[in-house]
Amino acid sequence: MKNILLSALLIMGLNANFAIAEEATVPEFATIFQFSTDEEASVVSAFGAFAQSECRKSLPAAIRVMGEYWNGNEEATHSVIWNFADAQSITNTFSKLGQCREWADFLSVLSKNSQQHSQQMVRTLTAGGDYTKDTTYAVWQMNVTDETAYLREYNRMMNAQLKAGVINGAWGLWRVQGGADENVTHIAYTGAANLESLLANGNPSKAYIAFQKKVAGIRTIYRSNINSVIADL
Repeated sequence: MKNILLSALLIMGLNANFAIAEEATVPEFATIFQFSTDEEASVVSAFGAFAQSECRKSLPAAIRVMGEYWNGNEEATHSVIWNFADAQSITNTFSKLGQCREWADFLSVLSKNSQQHSQQMVRTLTAGGDYTKDTTYAVWQMNVTDETAYLREYNRMMNAQLKAGVINGAWGLWRVQGGADENVTHIAYTGAANLESLLANGNPSKAYIAFQKKVAGIRTIYRSNINSVIADL
């Protein structure tokens, strides 16, 4: 676990396809690592202790701990997402961590109570809404063979969904810039204030059905998850 965290100093650039609907609440960069643990209380407690430190308070990053509660046969039980406003924030964050006693203490607890599974660097291609207001997310891990075409159809579908009032939380599409494999090249998500709101729209909209048909030849969904926020640190 120490390797996965210390190697998370990941810097991403923007491209012409980058579009943010609400820039104040959508991070440009994110790193994600996943682990499994049978000692959630110990791990979350260690996160909490680190969050109260002056070291954590000085970091220009938002840290969110997620519980992977409905994720099929995936081994990971938890994900931790580091969100960054810009590349300088990434550099500053991880340079400070290397000098932080509280961070070393946290790593010690984590290494004893968890097993690492994956690490990813993602780039936001398009997004909107305020993710800080959501507690539950639907997540689609997928393989996309034509990003330009998929992004165009995704934005068209999301615009229609927003006009119809179907979307009530944050949403977005990430490219997996580091850590992609033959299964997962992109990740899409949509959030809601709670599970009830997330599941309120049980039937696919006309826009979503049309979208599925248009991207059928360029997208394969590898896994669809529902996860929930455990803590914001």
